[in-house]
Amino acid sequence: MHRLMEALLKRSWWVVGFFVLASALAGLGALRMHINFSTESFFPKNNPIMKSSRQVQETFGTGKNEIVVLFADDVLVPARLNAIRALTASLQGIEGVTKVISLTDAPRMREEGGSLLTEDLVPADDPSPGQIAGIKDYLASNYAMKDGLLAAKDGSSANLLIRIDPSFKMETMSLKIDKVVRENWKGRYESTGEPVLSEEIMRIMKGIPAMAVVALLVILAFLFLNFRSPLGILVPLAQLLVGLLWGLGFLGWLGIDFLALMAIAPIAILAVGSSFSLHLLGRYFLELSRGHDKAHAIRTMLGKTGLGVFVSGLAISASMLTFLLSEIDMIRGMGLMTAVGIIACMFASLVLLPALLNLLPAPKIRARGEKDGGVSLRLRRLGAFIGRHPKPILATGALLVLLSLVGIARIVPDSSLVAYFPKDSAAIRGMFAVEKAFGGSTTVSMVVNGDLQDPELLKGLLRFQEEAKSIPDVGPVQSLASILRSLHETLSGQAGMPATRELVAQELLVYQASGSVDDVSSQVNLDYSQGLVTILVHRVSTSETKAIIAKLGALAKATLGDGATVEFTGDCFIESILERIVLRDFAISLSLAVLLVLMIDSLIRSFRAALVTIIVLFFTIVLQYGVQGLFGLTFNMASALMGALAIGVGDYAIHLTVRYMEDRRRGLTPEKAIEEAVATSGRSIVYTSFTLGGGFAALTFSTFVPVATLGKLMIFTVFAVGIASLTILPAACLVFLRNPVKSRLEVSHE
Repeated sequence: MHRLMEALLKRSWWVVGFFVLASALAGLGALRMHINFSTESFFPKNNPIMKSSRQVQETFGTGKNEIVVLFADDVLVPARLNAIRALTASLQGIEGVTKVISLTDAPRMREEGGSLLTEDLVPADDPSPGQIAGIKDYLASNYAMKDGLLAAKDGSSANLLIRIDPSFKMETMSLKIDKVVRENWKGRYESTGEPVLSEEIMRIMKGIPAMAVVALLVILAFLFLNFRSPLGILVPLAQLLVGLLWGLGFLGWLGIDFLALMAIAPIAILAVGSSFSLHLLGRYFLELSRGHDKAHAIRTMLGKTGLGVFVSGLAISASMLTFLLSEIDMIRGMGLMTAVGIIACMFASLVLLPALLNLLPAPKIRARGEKDGGVSLRLRRLGAFIGRHPKPILATGALLVLLSLVGIARIVPDSSLVAYFPKDSAAIRGMFAVEKAFGGSTTVSMVVNGDLQDPELLKGLLRFQEEAKSIPDVGPVQSLASILRSLHETLSGQAGMPATRELVAQELLVYQASGSVDDVSSQVNLDYSQGLVTILVHRVSTSETKAIIAKLGALAKATLGDGATVEFTGDCFIESILERIVLRDFAISLSLAVLLVLMIDSLIRSFRAALVTIIVLFFTIVLQYGVQGLFGLTFNMASALMGALAIGVGDYAIHLTVRYMEDRRRGLTPEKAIEEAVATSGRSIVYTSFTLGGGFAALTFSTFVPVATLGKLMIFTVFAVGIASLTILPAACLVFLRNPVKSRLEVSHE
């Protein structure tokens, strides 16, 4: 450390030049970063269930869907039907749209002379009253359409199902679709689906730079309030920009996309990085106030406070790197970017910051004793009070932990995408409107493995469809059985299903010969060994989705019997199993973060001291999740990050432990050492809490619900860590760490 200090003082300009060049290179990498707005980024890309979902898409050509509901007093009038026809044609012309199913181009089957004829349900522009009456009758009587799949029974709305090639950017497709609908439909409309949600994510992520600027301004304001000197703003600003650029640039050069939840990373880098500057500059200004010259102040700052910054920087980064074990790309990316940015901030605070202080003139600071000053005086009194009552303070902390456990037991997990957006957002408003008119806004895909030409299996499948609609939050259900039911009635004039395998094959052949090949291939594979059942459902919480799928699975077993097996897939199903992945990631990252922080904090030369510091972090984690449960906040992907993030961010408590050990080595009694530590390091902890809290407060402005919720909870967390660091940690030191360096103290007294 001594050689480093001397090198920094002798070659400060070289140090500054290195950071300028390295940051410029990082900036070029940041410009290469691609922003990904896809909803698929929320899911584990290489999970077997995701692979199965992609295989189903390829087999049946389902792609991604957007549902548009068109509202009017009556859609079954010539002018409205003309508009729907024009809109359908325009949507079909958008590159990336593979199919549009609407009222006007839906197939209408009729038997004529023993042959099956199919034609558009609305055959031409300006249909006559007689044709419209025929359309209404067909919609009411046809099995596949009578549930309002294409139009409401009262004519108040019409539905468009738009299938999109998954290789196209969903957010771009949503904008194109919305533009075409707006140009062709003069009236109210609502839409939902993967493209709409992707567009909402894009809108949210465009606000990230503004959030980062707000966080930076708040942090700089608190730094100025603490130091009351331009130096206290300019030097940390340089260090923070290094951390931000290096974090973004590192991911950019690696070719890692910037994903929605990674919005947390820039704010975390700014907030945590500012704490390094705050502790170092706090010691620098303290030494100047004692009358020491600039060089001595820099050496003391690095020699005494540098260790705490180095240890906390490593601990925070290690905590963030535990997220690399996650299956989900955006969690891994958030952890990696935050870790690299914080390491860069720590490196810059120990190397660039001293070099800048050496080059810049020292600020004029009024010489004062450590016992002076309003904040320091109050903290000194607090330290003295703790010295007299350490055990009651620890007992109070234990009581709060017990109360928090009650709140933790009330936490409800929810990893559904619907929980990620505000209730008043365009995406959620559209979703609710579509669900009301269409019966659902997303799908559960049920793959049936069996002989799909077996009449008994097809009859069972038809029973499944009828009974599934009685399950709450389940809408229309479509499968090969829907086509056969309508087809058989058209050809035979009788309700029901074909009675023999031969008749099934014959009727399907007739149907495909009429030109309706896609309708069959989207429901069953070529050898009729695997079929797809598309179940429209409401977007609800994860627990409700799991309950729906469980009921569907039980119903399938009861209606299909032993003749077939089923498996579920699709985005809605993946959301339901995402909860298990998030909880597993949470348990792994949190436990590993605790272990790593404990090991790294031991670098202060005392495992017992590290263990005592962990007490504060454990208290904070239990408290933050207890508050989450007591206030009814759902446990989601962001909440899973909060524990390890809190361990890392909250490790600034180590600075008080380091100062306490320093004063014990000087021969002070435990009570006096705690009083000094709380009065000196405590001041930095107070301003660190306000600075970190102010930085994380910027997250609360996000319209992305997990990020906003995380921001609120992190504000609580950093203040809880601050309070615990100034009360529970000193009390724990007095009870469990009275002699952190016992042998040295005994030698010094001899």
